[in-house]
Amino acid sequence: MGVKKIRTIFMRYMLSVACGIMIIFLINFGGYMVCEHLGVVISVSEIEREIAIATEILHTLDKIRPENIPYFCDYVFYLPDGTYQYGSLGQNVANDIWKTCIEYGENSNKKYRFDIINRDKEVLILRYRFTAQFRNAVLRRIIPVADLALIVILLVEIIVLLVIVSYSFGRFIDRKIDNLLAVTRRVEEQDLDFQIASCGIFEIDRALDALAHMKLALKKSLDEQWQADKMQQDQISALAHDLKTPLTIIRGNTELLYDTSLSDEQRECVCYVKSSVEQIQNYVLSLIDIAKVKQDFLAHKQSVAISEFLARLKVQAKGLCSVKNIQLKWNENYQIEQAAFDSGQLVRAIMNIISNAVEYTPEGGCISFTVYEDEKSLIIMVCDSGIGFSAEALRRATEQFYMDEHSRTSKSHYGMGLYITDLIVKQHGGELILENLSEAGGAKVTVVLHI
Repeated sequence: MGVKKIRTIFMRYMLSVACGIMIIFLINFGGYMVCEHLGVVISVSEIEREIAIATEILHTLDKIRPENIPYFCDYVFYLPDGTYQYGSLGQNVANDIWKTCIEYGENSNKKYRFDIINRDKEVLILRYRFTAQFRNAVLRRIIPVADLALIVILLVEIIVLLVIVSYSFGRFIDRKIDNLLAVTRRVEEQDLDFQIASCGIFEIDRALDALAHMKLALKKSLDEQWQADKMQQDQISALAHDLKTPLTIIRGNTELLYDTSLSDEQRECVCYVKSSVEQIQNYVLSLIDIAKVKQDFLAHKQSVAISEFLARLKVQAKGLCSVKNIQLKWNENYQIEQAAFDSGQLVRAIMNIISNAVEYTPEGGCISFTVYEDEKSLIIMVCDSGIGFSAEALRRATEQFYMDEHSRTSKSHYGMGLYITDLIVKQHGGELILENLSEAGGAKVTVVLHI
């Protein structure tokens, strides 16, 4: 299939419209001529001929009966002085006709023609339309002018033709543009391992060529970025592992010192060293976590039973809450049975949220866990009765290493808990929403999973 320009395609459709209109005219005019030939439609020439014949006959008849009047004519009988006698028209109309024909001397108006037949003791005036009309009386009453019916039919058929052709042209262009939109979506999703095929329209193919060049440039850029990130992660991981050995030695020797005979001041210093070493080791573990986070947290999605996933969460949540004698309110309201996600990662992400809620909820407090379905999303909501988020934490709690005295990120994760949770949720195409329940306190964390 050759490549064509839009204007060429458009001209083809316009040519089809022109041909269609020509065919419509030929068919309708042909049908009109057939109707005239069959007598369905009375032509103007036939009307003129029948009026001439009827006029001659009506002059000679002694007594005129309604059947002697041409079927397409209205008639009125007058006395020679203009007094209305009888006819197919009412007296008011008959009086107007008399004035038009006799007093004003006119034999027609905008709609009708009049023929005056002067007889011995009466005057007969015939009124008729000097246009093609239907022979059938009902059709003639509904559509007085047959040509008007032809024009209306032509207009309706042309409008239908234009609608069909424009719809066909629109569908054709839509299908071609769909190729462009499909390529754009895949590039947007960074799915770059595919070939872009020509759609056969010059203007759209130019856009596809531009997208192909952008795809290659983006792929090259992402590969370079991935290599740089991997190198950085490897360096951080190597450094963190190198730090573990001397820290272990320091911690071991500190514990040995702690068991020896030390003065109070020395014992206090050893405690400081031991505490600091433990803190540094936790930071080192966080560094290792970060080094692997983008690689290890890649979602390996598979079909998971929602009920089993929630049952696994409920067991772990109950265990956490029981430590501080916290009441867990568990609410489920959903219809979907299966969804595609990484069950292990999502359990870790949501348990980070529950862990934070337990940490900041006072002993004997309450945590509610709610899951429900909203259109094509599964909503998981965790609310606690703790201190809530600070204004800054609401903006920054999902940042890597973010911590402050009011932060909802767990202290055991050193600002990594909600960061990791947010990363996992986003890799599932979802959204993490942080809110406060009220000014009195309490936090609400919502996970929206689009399934």
